[in-house]
Amino acid sequence: MRLPLSLLASLLVAAPLAAADGRGLAPLGPAEKVARMPQGAQVTCADGARVTVSILAADLVRVRTVFAGQPDEPDHSWAIARTDWPPPPWQLAETTDALTLTTAELKVVIHRSPLRIDFLDAATGRVINADQRPMARDAKTGRVAAAKRLGFDEHFYGLGEKAAPLDRRRGEFTMWNSDTPGYVEGTDPIYQSIPFYLGWENGRAYGLFYDNSHRARFDLGHTGQEAAVYEAEGGVLDYYFYAGPSMKKILGRYTELTGRMPLPPLWALGHQQSRYSYYPAAMVEEVARQYRARDLPLDVLYLDIHYMDDYRVFTWDRSRFPDPSALTKTLGDQGVKLVTIIDPGVKYQPPTDGRANRPGEPLSPHPELAPQADSYYVFNQGLAHDFFLRRQDGSLHLPEVWPGKSVFVDFTREDARRWWGGLHRALTDHGVAGIWTDMNEPSDFVDKSGASQKDVVFDDLGTHSLYGKNRNVFALNMARATYEGLQRLQPDRRPFVITRAGYAGIQRYSTMWTGDNNATFASLALNIPMFASLGLSGETFVGADVPGFIGRGDGELLARSYELACFVPLLRNHGAVDMYDHEPWRYGAPYEDIVRKYLKLRYRLLPFLYTTLEEAHRTGVPLFRPLLLNFQDDASLLNLDDEFMIGDALLVAPVVRAAERGREVYLPRGRWYDFWTAAPLAGGTMQRVDAPLDHLPLYVRGGSIVPSTDSMNHTGEKPWSPLRFDVYPDEQGNATGSLYEDDGASPAYLRGESRRTAVSCTRAGAATTVTIAAPLGPYRTAARHYELTLHAQPAGTTVLLDGRPLPEISSPSTAPGWHRPDARTVVVRLADDGRAHEIQFR
Repeated sequence: MRLPLSLLASLLVAAPLAAADGRGLAPLGPAEKVARMPQGAQVTCADGARVTVSILAADLVRVRTVFAGQPDEPDHSWAIARTDWPPPPWQLAETTDALTLTTAELKVVIHRSPLRIDFLDAATGRVINADQRPMARDAKTGRVAAAKRLGFDEHFYGLGEKAAPLDRRRGEFTMWNSDTPGYVEGTDPIYQSIPFYLGWENGRAYGLFYDNSHRARFDLGHTGQEAAVYEAEGGVLDYYFYAGPSMKKILGRYTELTGRMPLPPLWALGHQQSRYSYYPAAMVEEVARQYRARDLPLDVLYLDIHYMDDYRVFTWDRSRFPDPSALTKTLGDQGVKLVTIIDPGVKYQPPTDGRANRPGEPLSPHPELAPQADSYYVFNQGLAHDFFLRRQDGSLHLPEVWPGKSVFVDFTREDARRWWGGLHRALTDHGVAGIWTDMNEPSDFVDKSGASQKDVVFDDLGTHSLYGKNRNVFALNMARATYEGLQRLQPDRRPFVITRAGYAGIQRYSTMWTGDNNATFASLALNIPMFASLGLSGETFVGADVPGFIGRGDGELLARSYELACFVPLLRNHGAVDMYDHEPWRYGAPYEDIVRKYLKLRYRLLPFLYTTLEEAHRTGVPLFRPLLLNFQDDASLLNLDDEFMIGDALLVAPVVRAAERGREVYLPRGRWYDFWTAAPLAGGTMQRVDAPLDHLPLYVRGGSIVPSTDSMNHTGEKPWSPLRFDVYPDEQGNATGSLYEDDGASPAYLRGESRRTAVSCTRAGAATTVTIAAPLGPYRTAARHYELTLHAQPAGTTVLLDGRPLPEISSPSTAPGWHRPDARTVVVRLADDGRAHEIQFR
């Protein structure tokens, strides 16, 4: 039997309130005074604490608590992208026991004594979420806490990058960006901290975002039955409540608040190859040559830290890379982009014999190519402008990373961010296409925990806050500096930035990968809940090192890794410096053939992937999704994290265990199609499917229309022609889909320079009609034709194009017409003339 949260709350009796909870946490005093504000109310407590409840939207409420004796910090967050929220209609009502703020969707009930907050559905009065005990603070340590009642059937999702199963219920998780190579399931914390989760109970969802960048802990029923607890080591208690009930709606609101992913360049969806490290330049060129000779698609090659002069950022090792511009041109002629790594650590190098350039003294035109042994221009400039972090005693903060003793930039300063962003011309001037930011937790080889760095001071908008508040946002602000710098340096190009660490809002500036994973099947299986959880935390463009950074792996792991990664937004092959090479041909021809098959499939599906990525940019709903996001009412999916969906259309069930040649697949209710055979399947059941090494169980949801094209060597090799639409009707014979297009390179899409084509299918009696709407938007494509494939269409077809009979043609023909490749499939070919068309099948 399931108990609703409201009933369970009545059964859970909290312990009597005391001055403190035994661990120093003292609860808020009772409400004493209420002041109405333009967007809510402020409650002053008997102990002097202030609780401000702000109505930002009918389904979005902010609660900000400043405890008695606590410094009232400036109301600023590096995570927040939108601060202007026109107040929706709302009402305030007061009784002797409580005050209630009501919107069209939500009731916020603030109980006076003890002060607790409940969130209720405005229409039904159902409790969505409620305090289990008052918010609390430890005055001695600054620790703050909130505890929400734990529902009997409540499950939790999100919290960003965690090496854990999809469902966080009964878990305990720490928010503290940490350099954790070789992590396994259960390792916590790792590289990112996203203090946002979705709660689910009986098909309804809500969201909670605790915007506090201090080290924090979530206990989601791990140590007790009563509460989902949040604790942070400092700062104010500031959270946002999202009413739901739709998970997609919550993600839309969350990314409206913290920002949405800008569209990356189209080439970022291509295959990317990396190694720690490729050098010299001749090896980089040979890798690209091998890819082309072996008919393996490739768009990007990476340079790791060995391209630099003795690990000095924004320099080139001229012995290994004598002419960086010539290298990028050679690669570019083959359609391959170059991405270079940049770490935050600047080599600590006071100049010898006073050889540093004086402020205002011009540098050589390309200082990045000059010898740096006597005078390092980046260190000199940063020191002259005091851009580097210092301790409270005024001394430089000197962590140790790849260059040895190093300094870190204070990215909370706008002038320092602007300087750092401008330094990237040392790379972009030579044709580098993207920037890979690494080691940005920030890592310190001497002390990865941060315990010895507590007295490091950040400007933080003039507040001069300490390391504990700023560690988790260090990578966010570094990514911002990099992204905005690339925008200024190349205003006609979309920046491409990849990061290892991050905080809420990181999606505004960077894609990310899941760090130094292992080349094991256990790590491969962990990819699915990690990617899904990142998507449920606002991060859409994610990926992992294929087939794993640490370890050799084998051909089977490589093949299965590519079968999964074929559908992951960031598809990058990468391996450690002391590990066996991971390029696809290293393991033998049979495995290379499998990799080729799935790379070509990915490039065929570029129109679908790019269209789905644009949806994520526009709505905040991710490309890579747990099935629960699309089928929120299906309780069978609460813990299913070995399958995933791409958008609404494709369900992927990869094999993630060694030596398996089959697996159980769950298809949710409705009609499905086997992607490879187009055979219709009934959902709502678990079924056993064969999966030989070269086969990926892949399904299309009935009611979908999937755009695709021919495969290619790289994303810019040729236009999408023919443009194919595969129509998979649902049980009623209906389907919908769309195609999004733009130039794939510039920010012109932000000004509306795009094209969107809607396609729909309806059935009436024995007739099926497919409509291709006239494209919307000013973007123009090259001349091309459409190929429309209607699946599950019975024999005896007559095809009409705009009311006129269309001739039957042989399948290789390039003329307009139709043909049947098999008894249940019809293929129609017609010109894309920019006009609407109606195709009837009778």
